Amino acid sequence: MSKDKTYTLQEDDICLVAYPKSGNNFLLFLVAMLLYRKKMDWATKGEMIQNVSSEPIKNLPTPHLVWSHKRYDPSYPKVIYLVRDPRDVVVSYYHHFQKYYGESRDFDKFFEAFMDGKIGPGLWDTNIESWLDNQKKVKNGFLLVKYENLLQDTAKEAHRIINFLNLDRTEKEINEAVNWASFDNMKALEKKQQSHINGSSSFVNKTMPFVREGKANKWKSVLSNAQQQQIIQTFNKTLTRLGYK
Repeated sequence: MSKDKTYTLQEDDICLVAYPKSGNNFLLFLVAMLLYRKKMDWATKGEMIQNVSSEPIKNLPTPHLVWSHKRYDPSYPKVIYLVRDPRDVVVSYYHHFQKYYGESRDFDKFFEAFMDGKIGPGLWDTNIESWLDNQKKVKNGFLLVKYENLLQDTAKEAHRIINFLNLDRTEKEINEAVNWASFDNMKALEKKQQSHINGSSSFVNKTMPFVREGKANKWKSVLSNAQQQQIIQTFNKTLTRLGYK
């Protein structure tokens, strides 16, 4: 796609940034409802949330919610950055590749590619460090959200988010947003709106769910001891910085 057809960031945009398979949709469903007081679903997501790499969406609600998997970029005016334990990220990413690209590699081969930065958008720690190192440069503010905290106490993280966005919301509104963004609800919506998730690609495995379990620490039953050690050693600095050790 040519550069002139991609979206140009606006001064009051709110950017939700994360490495892929970090719980992005969980956060998008929550923030969209807190911000717009509207229930975004799989059918309306493409009308309400702007992908930074796509053509501009007409009649986006304001301020625009923009999502991205990219590294630090000084043009992003306000950022909520979502992180997730990379041990769970690689497991989730493998299932994503199986569903959408007919992934033929076994998990061990996929894990190697992930650790070599050969799965887009490159190395997990490089992506995250680029934002952590430059967070003070984000002109309208930077908020770090940990997926595990979002999962454990969604309401508490919702309060952090509305404070960051300077929103005034009642407890009832917050609870409604929390319930709407729950995995149970996202799964139920997926069953009704599968065409919006599966798209038209012939590669898509329509029998595999898009919203899987969303749990933390699933890696413990998937990664070998050697793989666990490799992640700890390779991403040591970032894991320590984020409190994942």
